[in-house]
Amino acid sequence: MFIKNERELLSFVKYSPIIIIVIVAIIVNSLVYYQNESNLKKDLEFYKENYIKTNKQDIKLHVEKILDLINKERVTLEIQLRQSLEQRVNEAYLTIDNIYKKFPNKREEELLQIVKESLRGVRFNDNRGYFTLTGMNGDIVMHPINSNYEGINIFKKTESNTINTLKTVINILKKEDKTFTKIEWYKPKDTKQKYEKVAFYRLFKPLNIFIGTAEYRSDFEEYTKNKILEYIQNVTFGENGYVFVFDYEGKQLAHVKRSYVGQNRIDLKDSNGVYITKTIIEQAKKGPGYVSYVGTIMPATNKPAEKITYVLGLSDWKWAIASGFYTKDMYDYLEKKSIELEKINNSTYKRIVLISLFLSIILIFIALYISKILNKFFDEYKLQIEKELQANRNKDIILYQQSKMASMGEMIGNIAHQWRQPLNLISTAASGMKLQDELGISTEKSKIASIDAILDSTQYLSKTIDDFRSFFNPNKEEIVVNSKTMYEKAIKLIEGRLKNHNIELETELEEFEFETYENELIQALINIINNSVDALKDLDNNKDNRKIFISINRQNSNHLIIKNQNFQLENNKDYLYIRIKDNAGGISSNIIDKIFDAYFTTKHQTQGTGIGLYMTYQIIVKHLHGYIYANNETYTVDDKKYTGAKFVIIVPIHNK
Repeated sequence: MFIKNERELLSFVKYSPIIIIVIVAIIVNSLVYYQNESNLKKDLEFYKENYIKTNKQDIKLHVEKILDLINKERVTLEIQLRQSLEQRVNEAYLTIDNIYKKFPNKREEELLQIVKESLRGVRFNDNRGYFTLTGMNGDIVMHPINSNYEGINIFKKTESNTINTLKTVINILKKEDKTFTKIEWYKPKDTKQKYEKVAFYRLFKPLNIFIGTAEYRSDFEEYTKNKILEYIQNVTFGENGYVFVFDYEGKQLAHVKRSYVGQNRIDLKDSNGVYITKTIIEQAKKGPGYVSYVGTIMPATNKPAEKITYVLGLSDWKWAIASGFYTKDMYDYLEKKSIELEKINNSTYKRIVLISLFLSIILIFIALYISKILNKFFDEYKLQIEKELQANRNKDIILYQQSKMASMGEMIGNIAHQWRQPLNLISTAASGMKLQDELGISTEKSKIASIDAILDSTQYLSKTIDDFRSFFNPNKEEIVVNSKTMYEKAIKLIEGRLKNHNIELETELEEFEFETYENELIQALINIINNSVDALKDLDNNKDNRKIFISINRQNSNHLIIKNQNFQLENNKDYLYIRIKDNAGGISSNIIDKIFDAYFTTKHQTQGTGIGLYMTYQIIVKHLHGYIYANNETYTVDDKKYTGAKFVIIVPIHNK
């Protein structure tokens, strides 16, 4: 104890509250500091997650806007195509009408020649578009691409899809002034495959001809794609945000850096070895999702930077549309937030320290005042405390003396039991030698036999004394103990008593070595066995069938179940596991919970002190840090049923 005298105790009472207040203040302020640091980390993590979440939603929104634009353009593709064709034909119609009105006196052949010369060279839609003129009688009046067709009458041509379509158009124009239709025809640079064209025709009644033009759907779709890509090319947001597009072959279709457009970047790798383009295309084919890599260029720095990208695939166009954000922006943002939060935390912490200092000063004054009051009343309670302590010491001394005397009494009885037979043997041998000498029948051989018997008995008596002296040796150090040897020592000390009362031992023993306080463990075993002996010897009707069953082995904590909440098994640790059972009928249910109490006994006051099992409990629980309990049990051995008390001892052991 660090307090050695009254003066030190008074100083402790006076100054310990002040020390405690200071320590508590330091701890509280430290906890507040570390809590602030922890909250800062949590806040930064929250901002990071929120930043990533927000930016993921942002880039996803921009990509989906592009997808919406594409879908709208695709929906209106047919409409735009038709409007474009109709607009061009209407322009040609106005040209013919102006010529017709300008030369009212010209013959029809002359007017047609002027019209042909006016429209033959007209091109539009990147030189893909041109006009054709066909008479309502089936004559092809003008075909700018192939003049060989001019003068041919379609009604005299071999049946084909295109001829049939023109015949159908003539029949429609007889009823209506204009019509749309679809035809299939070769492209100028591809005469192996026909492509779908959308055509528009309008009748010019004064000359009995109809004007027509057509556009390949695929060409117009390609035109629409280019228009969309040009739009995407100019889409930027924030400082570093933009949308880019690859086709599934790896060709860059759109990028904020225009020099990349048109390049095939399928083998593009980042500094970590990630194939950027391939990763984006694979994600586009799988479905919408996010990918991470080191981007080739960050617009604000023109240097590579880590990037998180949202990718969406357009399967029929074989496009991978993507947009991303750079984590460097996030870290810059978090650094600014960190500075802001640290300023707030420092300001808050300073206020808390000042408040803590103020409260600590108040509490110190209160503690000093209370210590004066305690000092004042200390002397009044001093004598009373000393009296109580002395009374408790006296009780402990009496209890120890009773336990000592009870153990000595039992041991003396055991010594007497074990000495009786050797002493009888010595007496018989000595008496026999004397009688033989008196009768004159003594021989050298008989004397030697008697002396040997006496010597053997005296050695046995000496060994018995050594065994009991070893038991009473006050050794308080743990030693290496053999389970079998320890058990044999315990039984040897009480075997005389067992034989005297015709008690048979049934033993199940596992031999192993461990460290423990041997004498204390032997004392506990003897106390429990003696308790069973006392119960068995009182059964007059069971003199020939008195049994005590003892089992000693080691068990792993994983195989043990302890219901007592005050004793906890350590995980995967070995324990000494002892079970002692008798067939004395068991302990009465109204006293079984009291058997480990001090001074509790069912024997007459001249036969028992009630401290044997109490001391056993103290040894197992307090000294060996184990667990002991008792219950009644009915069990079967060799097809015979027995009922009696069962004691279980569980003690943690250390391997040798």
